[in-house]
Amino acid sequence: MKSLVAIFSVLPLLLSALVVSGCAGKPQSSSPAVEPISVESEQLSFSERALKEKVSDSLAIRPSWTYYQYALQAMDNQEWLLARHYLDESLRQLVSEKFDSTYRNVSAAEDSVYRSRMPLRIVRALDEVYPNVADLGENAENYIRNEVSIEGVDALDESAADSAALMVIESFLDTLDVSQFTLPVRFNERVLQEIYYMTNAARSFTSGSLNRKTAYDSLIYAQLDAAQMPRDLIYLALVESGFKVKAYSRAKASGMWQFIPETGKRYGLEVDYWVDMRRNPELATKAALKYLNRLHSEFGDWLLAMAAYNCGEGRVRRLVREMQEDSTRDTTLPITYWDLELPKETMRYVPRILAAMVIGHYPEQYEMTVEKTYQPDFDTVTVFDSFPLEEVAKLLKVSEDTLRSLNMELVKWCTPPNKESYVLRLPVGTRSAFVDGYDKMEKNSFSSWHHHKVRKGESLGVIARQYGIKVSELQQANDMKSTRIRAGQSLLIPIKVTPKPKSKVAKKPEKVRTYVAKQGDNLASIARLFGVSQESLRAWNSMDAAAFVNVGDTLLVSKPEVKPSVAVDRPKLAKGQKYVAREGDTYAAIASAYDVPVVLLLQANQGFSKRLMVGDSVVIPEFVRNSSKTAPRSASKSEKNRADSKPAHSSKDDEKSSIYVVQAGDNLSSIARKYGTTVAKLQSLNNMGSSTNLNIGQKIKVQGAAAEEFLTHTVKKGEGLWDISRQYKVTIEEIVKWNGLKDTKLKVGDRLKIKK
Repeated sequence: MKSLVAIFSVLPLLLSALVVSGCAGKPQSSSPAVEPISVESEQLSFSERALKEKVSDSLAIRPSWTYYQYALQAMDNQEWLLARHYLDESLRQLVSEKFDSTYRNVSAAEDSVYRSRMPLRIVRALDEVYPNVADLGENAENYIRNEVSIEGVDALDESAADSAALMVIESFLDTLDVSQFTLPVRFNERVLQEIYYMTNAARSFTSGSLNRKTAYDSLIYAQLDAAQMPRDLIYLALVESGFKVKAYSRAKASGMWQFIPETGKRYGLEVDYWVDMRRNPELATKAALKYLNRLHSEFGDWLLAMAAYNCGEGRVRRLVREMQEDSTRDTTLPITYWDLELPKETMRYVPRILAAMVIGHYPEQYEMTVEKTYQPDFDTVTVFDSFPLEEVAKLLKVSEDTLRSLNMELVKWCTPPNKESYVLRLPVGTRSAFVDGYDKMEKNSFSSWHHHKVRKGESLGVIARQYGIKVSELQQANDMKSTRIRAGQSLLIPIKVTPKPKSKVAKKPEKVRTYVAKQGDNLASIARLFGVSQESLRAWNSMDAAAFVNVGDTLLVSKPEVKPSVAVDRPKLAKGQKYVAREGDTYAAIASAYDVPVVLLLQANQGFSKRLMVGDSVVIPEFVRNSSKTAPRSASKSEKNRADSKPAHSSKDDEKSSIYVVQAGDNLSSIARKYGTTVAKLQSLNNMGSSTNLNIGQKIKVQGAAAEEFLTHTVKKGEGLWDISRQYKVTIEEIVKWNGLKDTKLKVGDRLKIKK
């Protein structure tokens, strides 16, 4: 319904545009209403075809054509709401453009053809945009209001202040000491006009931006001070985005500092299908200041650096060089920003930043009230699986929008599946609930992703069958509310691991198989080779989600036999002993039965990196509720074996060996890591030659522990023991032991010893 209202709202403008085209010159009856589409272009999307269309240079400078191009670029990137905004603006500019001396290089006939075709171009583009906008539902208007930078530098409003208005502005500026500003400012008419514009036509944008700015003051000023750069450069971000971290504007620029993808990547801002780090305020600020500092180093002037930030250093470099080579110029005077004939947008861009600076220093002079705003506090947790944000929101009983606002760099509906790990921000106070519910959450079961370009005649069902997935899975992967697709559209295809079919003929239990990793192997390739899941490989080999496969590692590629002691009823099982998981068991249920916190049970059994499976031996950790002391723990069988084998005495120079009993899931690589040695040394110590085969229960010699060496880790905001243990590939228990911690609570700034 909203899309229909929007279409009817622009009809009067379209009719006006058509009337204007009829008055501008003779009707061009020979001009087709719609250009013919070639057979070759049938496979292209509308935006791809339209972007190939060209007009003369004299027409290309018109705002209506500029905004139309912005709209096509947004459509090509499937940013439908942004495309609608730019099409509306293109139409508004078309109606206001008059055939007069402004376009003296355009003939009346050429102007007439342009005016007759542009409304049709816009209508055809809207035909593509509105169905996709309708799919977004009630979030559409909220997006336009909060995400798109409409009133910033994109605004090409031509309304100018008269002499009386300029006199009022100038009279106040005459009272100011310009040394208080950290950017070189000249109160000329261009700056005065921008002050007038930002306090009148763009007043709501300026006021809102100054309020949003207060939430980022400490972050940006700290980085500016550290880099010894002018503090007033903060107003560049105001003009670029109004401090909207998800602002997306012309030429696919995004984020608070409006980086285009190529420049963002050049300065360390990752941009792909899943994440857009241009939206991360801290990282984007660091990148922007690095870029501006480099530009200042080249041009030696902050105003020239800001101009280059807007229109490109190549253009500024060329114009400066041309002026230097101009024989009529007074070479004793330096070349400044004010001397250059730059593109129209850049001619207003730098004065607008200076105007924002003046208003930001004296908002009360312009009757603007600035209220302090704050960024919400948050907890962090490192995740090694891909989670739908909807699942996390349900678990924490918060809105999905809350999670999206905290994790502003996430582009799609889930945490990135193409990363080994991701630091997820959670509402403050919800970290424990997330850890407790980790095992219950639905995780994305896809191993890889493929991009598919829709061909003419294809439907979502046809594509889903082609890749062996469900239509609903295809819709979820692309965040689609309907099944409507178009030729040229790019879809993300989730690919599942397909296990080998099981034979119906009963077979005798096979011996546990092992595989020695070769050059080029990784967990995914080994999983496909043996028709098992990566999750199973990690569980069978006691690998956490951050572990990598190295050449020479021996991996179990079938489930190892588990020979636990006879299971006893839960109430009779002593803590410190092992419980054998049964059908229907979960970590939460076992923790409840034995009255231990689920987080301790997960930590003791690598529950954060592998799923609980029937037959698994679950260690019940020691825990005495309401007491700081724990009961003495009875040693496990493997610990007794290691204790019995310890030499009676040892010294730094001892090279004596101890005995280790091979457990289910062990391999030479994991044992070597555990004892701080190498696979080659273990092979030599046990006369194994080049063999890497091990049997459960086998006793092998391991080298005595070397003198411990530690590094220091300073706890950052939001970090917990889980995050730190994953970072250094150690266990939480080891960190507690090394640091003599009485509990698992950490404070920002705490210093922890981590064994190298």
